[in-house]
Amino acid sequence: MRFSFDTYWPLLLLLVIPYLWWVQRRTQTDLSPKHLKLAGFVRSAIVALIVFALMQPVIYRSGAWISVVYLLDVSQSVSPPAIQSAIQWIQQTNEAGHPDHARFIPFAANAGIFDKLDQLKEVQVATTASRGSIDQSGTNIENAIDSAIRSFAPHHLKRLVLLSDGNENSGRMMNMLARLKSEGIHVHTVPSPARTNRDVWVENILAPSEVTAEELFPLEAHVYSQTETSAEVEVKHGDKVLGTKQVHLIRGLNRVAFEASIKDEAGPALVEAEVKSANDPFAENNKFRSSIVVQGRPKILYVESHAQSARYLQSALTSEGLNVNTVDPSMIPNSLEQLDGYDAVLLSDVARNSLNDQQMKTLATYVRDLGGGFILAGGENNYGEGGYSKTAIEEVLPVTFETKKEKPDSVAMIVVLDKSGSMGGQKIEMTKEAAKAPLALLKDTDSFGVVAFDYNFYWPVKFQPVSNRSAITQAISTIIAGGETNIYPALREAYIQLAGATSQVKHVILLSDGRSLPDDFEGLTKKMAEGKITVSTVAVGNGADRELLSQIANWGHGRTYYLEDPNAVPQIFTEETELATGKTLREESFKPVVKKNVEAFKGIDFDAAPPLLGYVATKSKDTSEVLLESKRKDPILARWQYGLGKTAAFLSDLKDRWAVDWLRWNGYPKFWSQLVREIMRRRDDNEFDFRVVKDGDEAKISINAIRKDGQFRNKLETQVRVVGPDQSISDVAVHQVGPGAYEAKYPLTKKGAYLFRAVGAESGGRSRVIAYSYPDEYHFYPPNTELLRSISNETKGRFQPRTEDIFEANGETTALPTPLWPYLTALALMLYLTDVLLRRLRLFE
Repeated sequence: MRFSFDTYWPLLLLLVIPYLWWVQRRTQTDLSPKHLKLAGFVRSAIVALIVFALMQPVIYRSGAWISVVYLLDVSQSVSPPAIQSAIQWIQQTNEAGHPDHARFIPFAANAGIFDKLDQLKEVQVATTASRGSIDQSGTNIENAIDSAIRSFAPHHLKRLVLLSDGNENSGRMMNMLARLKSEGIHVHTVPSPARTNRDVWVENILAPSEVTAEELFPLEAHVYSQTETSAEVEVKHGDKVLGTKQVHLIRGLNRVAFEASIKDEAGPALVEAEVKSANDPFAENNKFRSSIVVQGRPKILYVESHAQSARYLQSALTSEGLNVNTVDPSMIPNSLEQLDGYDAVLLSDVARNSLNDQQMKTLATYVRDLGGGFILAGGENNYGEGGYSKTAIEEVLPVTFETKKEKPDSVAMIVVLDKSGSMGGQKIEMTKEAAKAPLALLKDTDSFGVVAFDYNFYWPVKFQPVSNRSAITQAISTIIAGGETNIYPALREAYIQLAGATSQVKHVILLSDGRSLPDDFEGLTKKMAEGKITVSTVAVGNGADRELLSQIANWGHGRTYYLEDPNAVPQIFTEETELATGKTLREESFKPVVKKNVEAFKGIDFDAAPPLLGYVATKSKDTSEVLLESKRKDPILARWQYGLGKTAAFLSDLKDRWAVDWLRWNGYPKFWSQLVREIMRRRDDNEFDFRVVKDGDEAKISINAIRKDGQFRNKLETQVRVVGPDQSISDVAVHQVGPGAYEAKYPLTKKGAYLFRAVGAESGGRSRVIAYSYPDEYHFYPPNTELLRSISNETKGRFQPRTEDIFEANGETTALPTPLWPYLTALALMLYLTDVLLRRLRLFE
């Protein structure tokens, strides 16, 4: 037994005692000397007790007080009956030992701490991480021991009882050894039996990290069996069986060897091994998948809606050194794992209803987050009703389909035509031809009229059905130029006629080359818009009031055009009619015009190219590049960057409809192969060694960047983009850990394939795949008695202890501190009450 004080400064307060006696000797009270002397002693004792209490005295009692923490493994690798038996053993042991302090900790991937055994019996468990329960999908003994160390009562002999199979798959128990020794904790271990004793599982696949396409390579499937049995082991790549063997499995690890080859691949490829055995009680661990990198030609997925026409492009690309996999729309992959095996995807004339929303989202993720290339080629199927407008495909492409409209049941159109004197000569002749152009596109049941104006207006063509085309054409030809320009009366007349029409689409085309008299154009045009009448305007020549005509088109929810050459007027009227009638398939012969020369056009003579016979009208997006266009200035070939990847839209087709003459052109193979190579994903950078390996329930990412001259590539700003099995996206920062070396880790929590792609300016664009087949917890090994015995021996504990082994002190003692200040304070309070009483009584008289 020994004493100690926390502080000594309160001793200065003892000087108060002489002061009390000095004051008492000069007191004026009439108490007897004996009474005053007694009061002085009481008050001096109070001060002394308070001083000693402030010094926080502690008395240390020597003894063998024991604190026990029971660690119970409740992970899935331990059988449920074994867990129940362990709880009964804990109860019997604890009742027999009567420790001074006890805690109960169930653990698996995480741990919980309980004060009472009844709480341990009612612990909540789950197969995945969830709040308030123990996650059985892993075994982390290191974390559990850390929780136990923090749960011991202080100043007690510490005993830790670990009941587990010792098969840890997260953390390392022996990392805690130094801490256990420093705190004098004895670890007693009790092995728990495995969940089953007849299970068979595929534990791993051993294969080269990189192989060459079509060449044989060795492969081993590592199969673990808890008993001797017969089984079938099958190895597959996708739907292709690489090998099957009937084997006799011995107890423990079995190595089943195969020779395999993968054809027509380039990039990461998943290989799957599966074991099948009779009476296997647990099937969740029978399949294991591993990724290898196949070196081969760039691989292109070509999706063609007309199977009989697929041979043209497939032959062209193959002849240019590309590996082409041609499928129909029903075979488009749903998973990123399959798409990632291709460097580019090309959709040719595929109708919107051939793809589901998931496939379109997967394609968008493939381009944006994995850097894949995507090309959409046009045709009569993919821009009809229910096209790609407002879909994930449109978001990816450099063009928008907003010009496409549903074809209306009926159209009413009025042309408001300037016939003033300034329109004389070629202008009026071209304008009259333009006014006739809509007749070729409108149906017989549609309505059409022409209002001509100078200062006044008249109807060369009364508002009538289009069926009388010859009479309408002749009436338009009679228009003669002359007079001033006054737009408002003619525009108002067109509004009056259309306001009473019942047509689904009501449209006005206003053409003028001069400046009109002022009037309330805004009010009139907004009333027309409210009546669902749209107004487009055409300004011809420098003398036209372009500002007014632009405002009228804006108020009227239409389009505005400015033309210096009147020869282009008929084309504008045709386009306006096509937009009004919903016509976007433009089947006419044209030669594409090169708007911008790029590397993909190198060596291609477009002047010698034959014409194309049609295309789909679209609108290029603001940041896209239009490389080829039609004579109408519509995009024919456009490209842009979308996320990490590139996309292109070719708005004509690539087969024997609109491109029938191109198929015989010697530039056809070169054009398509160079376009595909321009758009497809970048090939691997040999200076950038990117590896991802599975380490327990984590993926270990490593990068070694070394230049060809042997110099390290330092300070790279590299990230790895991870696409999970549920297509969730995560960006992982990869930190430099040495010269040219970078590392990171990523947790694997969901079953399925994880895609890892290096992103950054100098990353090389590599991708790797890790298949998380099942948790390592599903390896039902026998108890790791060697590890359990080792930690017990190192900490002076016992393996498979008896009750007395746990609670026997073996000569060890501990000093249990007892603070004395509460007792001293209580005594001082009692003396204070005594002092108060002495003031009320007279003694010794």
